[in-house]
Amino acid sequence: MNVFEEQRGMISLFASKGKEGAIVAVILEELKLPYRLHVVENPQDIDAKCLPVLKNIQSDGEQIDLCGFKDVVSYLIERYDTKHVVSYKQGSQEEEEVKNWVASLSEPHGAHSEQHRFNLDADDGVPFARKAIHLYLHLEQHLQKSHNNYLVGKKCTLADLLHLPYVAAAGSAGLDLERFPELTTWFDRVYQRPAVQKGFAAFHMKLRG
Repeated sequence: MNVFEEQRGMISLFASKGKEGAIVAVILEELKLPYRLHVVENPQDIDAKCLPVLKNIQSDGEQIDLCGFKDVVSYLIERYDTKHVVSYKQGSQEEEEVKNWVASLSEPHGAHSEQHRFNLDADDGVPFARKAIHLYLHLEQHLQKSHNNYLVGKKCTLADLLHLPYVAAAGSAGLDLERFPELTTWFDRVYQRPAVQKGFAAFHMKLRG
């Protein structure tokens, strides 16, 4: 992969402007990992197959090259989140719950009939606002029942970060988030995290108007 000359011991993130790159940046901020951000328009610009790309030349000289949101996030959590800052212990019930929330936004409806599916980015002819309000109702009910600060337990995880941009889009979709008090409180709590603000600001993305 042809990329710019990078510093050993420094993680480099190559990503286009959008929520995936911003979420990776948030995770890097949450884990307090030193990194250099390169905003690129297309993967072809750096001779890659997809974005985001993470390049890590570790202090011992080992080089890691990863392509794609899922692989990049998995690597960062498995390699660096040993204290479970933004994750839960492997094999725990909480980890499974995080996986279910992540799958609910990406897998097609009906992939697991017992779970809710909200693929808001799918080109399925259903208006975004209709899918969004369905998601907001589900999140509101979950937060009311769980009495937790976050979607899974009492820490901010990938589940929260993935849902954040969709909830932030309420205003642009013509929806009043104040109709969902628990969801509004959750949004404010996640949004106010310094790592979240830094990660999204790095891509000039505003979660609030």
